[in-house]
Amino acid sequence: MKKIRVGIIGYGNLGKSIEQIVANDDSFKLVAVFSKRLVKSNYTVTDFPSNIGKYKNKIDVMFLCGGSSSNLMEQAKEALNYFCCIDAFDTHKNIPIHLKNCDTLAKENKKVAFCSFGWDPGLFSLMRVLFTSLGNPTYTAWGKGVSQGHSEAIRCIKGVKDATQYTVPNIKIIEQLKSGKLQRLENDKNLHLRECYIVAEPENRPGIIKKVIEMPNYFLGYQTKIRFIDEYKMQKHKNLFHAGEVFTVGNEMNFKLSLKSNPDFTAKVLVVYSKVLFKYYLSEQYGTYTILDIPFSHLLKNSEKLI
Repeated sequence: MKKIRVGIIGYGNLGKSIEQIVANDDSFKLVAVFSKRLVKSNYTVTDFPSNIGKYKNKIDVMFLCGGSSSNLMEQAKEALNYFCCIDAFDTHKNIPIHLKNCDTLAKENKKVAFCSFGWDPGLFSLMRVLFTSLGNPTYTAWGKGVSQGHSEAIRCIKGVKDATQYTVPNIKIIEQLKSGKLQRLENDKNLHLRECYIVAEPENRPGIIKKVIEMPNYFLGYQTKIRFIDEYKMQKHKNLFHAGEVFTVGNEMNFKLSLKSNPDFTAKVLVVYSKVLFKYYLSEQYGTYTILDIPFSHLLKNSEKLI
């Protein structure tokens, strides 16, 4: 079978993780890395979006690795004119509009788009459907860990030099739900605390605080703690670990992840599903899909042995 020719748009932590995985997988040929920034890679690096059209018919699948809060939706609008695309878009509230936009472009251009294929949304989405279908109230707890998306959202605020955001689960409430003492949680946002570490000049801090706590889809409505630190101390917060779980009241069912590297694991999910995407493209199943649309059996070469 011929190698899948791939490209990467966005060369942050996720893009670098995908590069490393596909470089060691004989199923792929990495053609180019696209970025708005000046970046260094062992592969061809070119500007996005000005040079993207030059690679039409040279790339089969494009990995979209931009930030969900800032530029991933725009990356999709550009890339789907030329390539099949896969992403880990994770702003849950905006997923429906992202799917709609991608589906229109994918069908117009006879392409396939796999959207929101990370671990949440993604693997956790599968678990929520399974657990909920069996009749029990189901909850998702994230952390403790570094949220790449939330950290990026803070870094996009004018005046912010650097930022890291930790998602911290409310252990007391989670234990009450798991034990069955608390049958239902009225406000899911009470499950978590958001801890933000930010580097910024003193004169910019009041405005930054306001923009953080009022940011919809990320911090608005959550208990949020903001600490300003210097660039030296920020080095202690350059972590990539994350964790989370989906569980039912009474903890009858539980699916848990503990990740040393959030981007490495997300990249692994995207790379595995990109092989399925390419098969969909070859069979002309154009349009947009979520992880809920893909049968598990498509992930394996010989699924009978696992049944």
